[in-house]
Amino acid sequence: MITLDYTNCLAEAIGATHGLTKSEVDTLVAKFPKHHENIDELRANGESCFFDLPYQKNDELKALLKKHTGQWEHLVVIGIGGSVASPRCLFQALAHSRHNLRDAKVRGKIPCVHFIDNVDPRTTSELLDVIDLKKTLFHVVCKSGSTAETLVTWMWLADLLKKKVGKGALTAQVVITTALEKSPLAEIAKLEKVDILPMPANLAGRFGILGPNSLLMAGLCGFSVDHLLAGAAEMDKRCRHGDAVRNPAYMHSLVHYLLTRKRRKTIHAMFAFSDRLYGVANWYSHLCAVSLGKMLNRKGKAVHVGPSPVEALGAFDQHGQQQLFAEGPFDKVVTFLNVRDHGAKIAGVPVYPKIEAAAYLGSTDHSALLECSYVGAEHHITSSGRPNMTLTLDRIDEAHIGGLVYLLMLSTTMSAELYGIDPFDQPGVEYGKQSTFAQFGRAGFEDLAKRLKDHRAKPRKTC
Repeated sequence: MITLDYTNCLAEAIGATHGLTKSEVDTLVAKFPKHHENIDELRANGESCFFDLPYQKNDELKALLKKHTGQWEHLVVIGIGGSVASPRCLFQALAHSRHNLRDAKVRGKIPCVHFIDNVDPRTTSELLDVIDLKKTLFHVVCKSGSTAETLVTWMWLADLLKKKVGKGALTAQVVITTALEKSPLAEIAKLEKVDILPMPANLAGRFGILGPNSLLMAGLCGFSVDHLLAGAAEMDKRCRHGDAVRNPAYMHSLVHYLLTRKRRKTIHAMFAFSDRLYGVANWYSHLCAVSLGKMLNRKGKAVHVGPSPVEALGAFDQHGQQQLFAEGPFDKVVTFLNVRDHGAKIAGVPVYPKIEAAAYLGSTDHSALLECSYVGAEHHITSSGRPNMTLTLDRIDEAHIGGLVYLLMLSTTMSAELYGIDPFDQPGVEYGKQSTFAQFGRAGFEDLAKRLKDHRAKPRKTC
């Protein structure tokens, strides 16, 4: 269902200056059985349960879907970072592109979906202009339960619901997804009698795209949770071995790693030739940045590794970032996301036969034009000596998306194994959280509060 073509990353396609030689690839391929053993050990040790998500039972999820399906006009998902990037990726890939603009009778029992993923006060407050609070289900997602941005939004919302809807609004209209232990949100949920959809303690939000932070939205939107998980399970089975040349997740990782280490391709661009796949590119940028951008390796040595992820949309960015990709610095490797069947047909009409610049298009199908745009972009970048690869899906549906995101999570985990780092921690993110705690006077962060106060006070040069 999904294929990886890495031909254009090899020396025979783009030359040895920027492409990988056969000996370089073969040398690392030979080491992959051991790396695969290490990945299996991570799986067995429970460092992250994303490996097991394709096989989850989902009893709590099914109960909540039974309770809430068809009951609401709007669904609002509240969180930050991977907690929201994951469900938003699935929504963009699988929902009608104009979902929220469709008439309620056409949508049937499917709610309009909105995401609050920042604390910009105008964006958040303006949501109230388009939703009826009494007809809205709120899904609050935060694994730790202590992230300031999510908590402050929740407290504003809880007070608003109590005042505008009534005392029972929180119990009836809110689901909280958080870890059950050491989570302030879990304590709040019990206090307010709010349903909890548990978030495993060993599942980071960015790896939770097939977890509770995403599947509640998926089920309420009528997406097949079973097919999502089945697609991921199929990819897991396909990649459950150490032969990299037959393993698309491992080969995706191997080629990126070698190009970064051997050819200094430190910018990894994902170029999606489908509007629906652009959300995958956006989520992958988040996954890649947080999982692979690390100062320390697993032994505590400073290594400062990690590619800089970029996302682009074709054919739109053929009129934009393609200029940089093909003619700018030789510091990038591009992964195209392409699909054979876009699921719709629109044909042009040859209404200007006497105008050559328009007549040549004839009755061109838009899908054919998009495919030609992809071929043109691939050829341009390849002929410019820049490495690129393509992940191609037969079509975009739950099974393919489940398989694709699982492939990318496994590739990211293998990349971390090659770099010798932990893909599941996020010390840089935690620093940002702690700086917020410190500046708002939370106990235990006094030293950081003083350093930040001194930072604010230092002289600035302005113009």
